Amino acid sequence: MMERCLMNYYILDAELKNSCEFNPDLFEDIPSVYEVIRIETGIPLFLQDHIERFYQSLALSNYSCSITEKQIRSRLKALIEVNRVQTGLLKFVSINHLQAGNLFAAWIAPFFFPSADNYRLGVGMMSYRGTRENPNAKVSHQEIREKSNQLMKEHDVYEVMLLNQQGIITEGSRSNLFFVKQGILCTPHHSLVLKGVTRQKIIDVALHSGIDVFESTFGINEISDFEALFITGTTPKILPVNSVDKVSFQVSHPLVQHLSKKYNQLIERYLRNFSW
Repeated sequence: MMERCLMNYYILDAELKNSCEFNPDLFEDIPSVYEVIRIETGIPLFLQDHIERFYQSLALSNYSCSITEKQIRSRLKALIEVNRVQTGLLKFVSINHLQAGNLFAAWIAPFFFPSADNYRLGVGMMSYRGTRENPNAKVSHQEIREKSNQLMKEHDVYEVMLLNQQGIITEGSRSNLFFVKQGILCTPHHSLVLKGVTRQKIIDVALHSGIDVFESTFGINEISDFEALFITGTTPKILPVNSVDKVSFQVSHPLVQHLSKKYNQLIERYLRNFSW
């Protein structure tokens, strides 16, 4: 899938450049470590968490990148301010290009936030056997992403639930997964998934609310045992799922509604207290 750059400017290394000069071919077919951050009222949500995961992904992938945290903050601040972005998604990447060497880039990416009906009625999913080689690192996986996008389009579902070769549930193609059973929040073990920023916030919110959180392995044949399912991520936040394949789930589950409310309150506090 070709990268697209919105707004008037993007960043390449330390330079602000006109978006007319944006070259998506620079990022095609080259493994990259990246982060996608949600922008609310001109503020990058959970910025520190994303930066920390960026460096963790670099270390896990044995990628070299000399950019400092201070430089990342400065460049992202400049990008948001020069484009006057209030709401959207910001993507930043590190790639090791064969000709150009190590590059850092950041731009405002296309975004499609879920609709009010998606939250009210839930969304559909389907299962697919596809495994990331290094799930804890946020590294581009073109094959899985392209196959998932194809399946979503062909089957008219919002997201794809990835399974490993043993039929164990891991994560969504672009999200993390949470199940609800008898008042307990269940999620695939962190060793199997990308440890999403939103995922960790939800776990923290749940524990603070006195809700037990259970990390384990769950087979696709076990999903009918759960009452509710939701996905989490930078774009969807907490989004209820109404079905996976032919298994249905309760969309308006009280525990899911409680977590959604608490998570939105967490975001409001973050935005009030944010500083660069």
